[in-house]
Amino acid sequence: MKLPPMPAKRDYKARFFYYEKICAAFYDFRTVHQMSLCELCAFLYDFAPKYIGGIDSYIMKALPEPKSAFFIGGSKDDVFLSDDPNTVEPWQCSPDTRAGDQIVMYLRAPVSAIDSIWRSVSAGFNDPFFYFYRCTYIAHPQKIKQISQKYMKQDSVFKELSIVRKNMQGINGIELYPSAYNHLLDLAESSLPRLTYMTDGADSDFTRERDVENKRIKPFLKKLGYTENEYQQQLYMEIGNHNHALIPDFVIHPIVTSGHQSAAFIIEAKLSISSTKLLEEAKTQARGYAKLLNAKYSVIAAKEGIWISDARDDYSKDILSFTWSELNDEDHFFTVFKQLGNGKV
Repeated sequence: MKLPPMPAKRDYKARFFYYEKICAAFYDFRTVHQMSLCELCAFLYDFAPKYIGGIDSYIMKALPEPKSAFFIGGSKDDVFLSDDPNTVEPWQCSPDTRAGDQIVMYLRAPVSAIDSIWRSVSAGFNDPFFYFYRCTYIAHPQKIKQISQKYMKQDSVFKELSIVRKNMQGINGIELYPSAYNHLLDLAESSLPRLTYMTDGADSDFTRERDVENKRIKPFLKKLGYTENEYQQQLYMEIGNHNHALIPDFVIHPIVTSGHQSAAFIIEAKLSISSTKLLEEAKTQARGYAKLLNAKYSVIAAKEGIWISDARDDYSKDILSFTWSELNDEDHFFTVFKQLGNGKV
């Protein structure tokens, strides 16, 4: 079934018209195969989920380390959800949610308190068929000591958050900075994983990995000539016999079909690469992704700069490496563009 290209995540007008294009694609498929409307529905909602991916194509079992944390809000009827460790629920959240992110459940009246912490088991997405539109799937609930709204209004950290000052109105999908999330875990006396971030005051614009992605990698890709439609974050794909794997932070020109996948290159984002050991660990991780996708290049990007390796020596040695300030030099950027520029790879 040939589907129209997906519009950029924040191009809401194009997303609106994308529904019409999807319907046209379904109609063309139905007429070519001489299906009735009922037969098309049987194909889409019965055959396809059973034999073409199914829930395993978007619900991730092996989760990466959390990179961000988001608030969601529940009602009194949701208070017992976190008692079931096997529950998987769709929930209104931010479309920027990534698999593995921490999801903080705030229960409204009569509790008015943070009650549990979940994990996102899918990438965030905009779903035109879901009532609240901006959605992710959450699972693995962990009960924590409840932290009331009243307490948060008095707490030195939480009282400064705009969502707390607004009495937790419009809470679904509000991102918590790592410092606030880690403070929450301290208050709850929880042993759940903390979020890493910079605390020494240096490079204050880069306190978490998302800052590197938004402030360095995405502008870098734009300068190389790529639009948001030409790369994908957190591509989730089938490998082997109906097994699935989460692959890197950025996949440029991904092609994923049954039994085959490829990409021009991948970028693995890290907050900081401050030592040779950290660089080698990042390269080992990225090498596995690049080989899986038959990528020509593997790129590591951190707040310090970029490191590029290629497939000819199994992505072992850097063919190019620059700091971000060095990439402001026209000659240095041109050297990178010759390797990674749109239309060059």
